[in-house]
Amino acid sequence: MTFHLLASSCLAFIALLQAAQHIERHYTIEFSKLEREVNEKFGADKALHVDALEQTLGLLENKSINEQLIGVNAFFAEHIQYATDDIVFNEKDYWATPSELFGHSRGDCEDYAIAKYVALLHLGIDSAKLRLIYVKAKIGRSRITQAHMVLGYYDSPSSDPLVLDSLVSNVLPGSQRTDLIPVFSFNDSGIWQPGQKTQVSSSTSRLSRWRDVIERMKKEGISRRS
Repeated sequence: MTFHLLASSCLAFIALLQAAQHIERHYTIEFSKLEREVNEKFGADKALHVDALEQTLGLLENKSINEQLIGVNAFFAEHIQYATDDIVFNEKDYWATPSELFGHSRGDCEDYAIAKYVALLHLGIDSAKLRLIYVKAKIGRSRITQAHMVLGYYDSPSSDPLVLDSLVSNVLPGSQRTDLIPVFSFNDSGIWQPGQKTQVSSSTSRLSRWRDVIERMKKEGISRRS
């Protein structure tokens, strides 16, 4: 995915979130409906991923925040293979729902980040402490970077975030991820520039991609709650 495409998608996502702050801030997963959706579209073997997620989140429900972050990150690393949109969907940029992620058993960075975000909100983590982070990821020891998205947990607005990455198995503090150059981060309430405690605003008319993902997730049994 190019920087331009991912940045445009992220800004579209952000604009819709800012325009819809009156909507409830958390998600709940109706597992029976999600399992039926995956089963009907992709087969019973793929629906086993949904059962596994329900069991995993059940075990993590009363655990510490750190255990929940590690558990959710490990779950998707185990069940989903990283693959780019052109390979999975034959498109340059496609934001998959959890049903599609499970159905293909493959996805790219934003698909992982969205699914982890939903899973952690289902566990009851405060959405104000979770941000999807758009970064430039260094490739090896070179100066070459590529567009990438990770999920960050911020214990406070000024905290060093714990990073959940589709390409790295360990959940590490952002200060230890010197391979990542933050561009901006966002969640249900707005966007942040790197190193800033307060939100900044942005506007764009391209809202269709995230609106479409939200509507498709609702049909799969994933919806917002207070």
